[in-house]
Amino acid sequence: MEKRVRLFMICTATVFAFTFYGCDEIFECVFNINPEIHEKQLVVGVVGERYRDRITAEVRNDVNDNDYDYFFDVIGELPPGILVSFNRRSVDLFGVPEETGVYRFQVELFVERFDYNGFDGSPTCSESTIREFTLQVLE
Repeated sequence: MEKRVRLFMICTATVFAFTFYGCDEIFECVFNINPEIHEKQLVVGVVGERYRDRITAEVRNDVNDNDYDYFFDVIGELPPGILVSFNRRSVDLFGVPEETGVYRFQVELFVERFDYNGFDGSPTCSESTIREFTLQVLE
C-alpha cells in the first residue's frame, strides 16, 4: 500500500510540473542548462599604458549555445580611462587607465533564444547570471 501511495505522489507531482512548467523548462533545469560567465582573474593594468582584457560567457550544457542572444551589463566602478565593448559572447575591457586603485564591478548576463515564433521567454533554467570581477591598476 505504501508503494502505491508513493507512486501516486510521484505521478501527481510529475503531471503538476508538466502542466504548470512545461516539458522544456523541466529538462532545462534537470540538465542544468544555464547562462555562465567564465571565472577569470583580470590582467593588472598600469597607469598610462594600453589595457585590454576579455570576459567570456556561454550557455552551459547546451551544444547550441550559439543560438542564444547574449545581453550584458556592467555594474559598478571601472577605472577612469577604461571602456567597455559588448560583443556576441564577450565583454571587452580596453583603454588607458588614468588612476591607480582596485576597482570592483559585476558583469550580468541575460540570454534569450530565438525560435520561429519569436523570442523564447525562458530558454534556460535561469535566464540570467552575475559574476564579480576586480581590476587592479598600478602606478
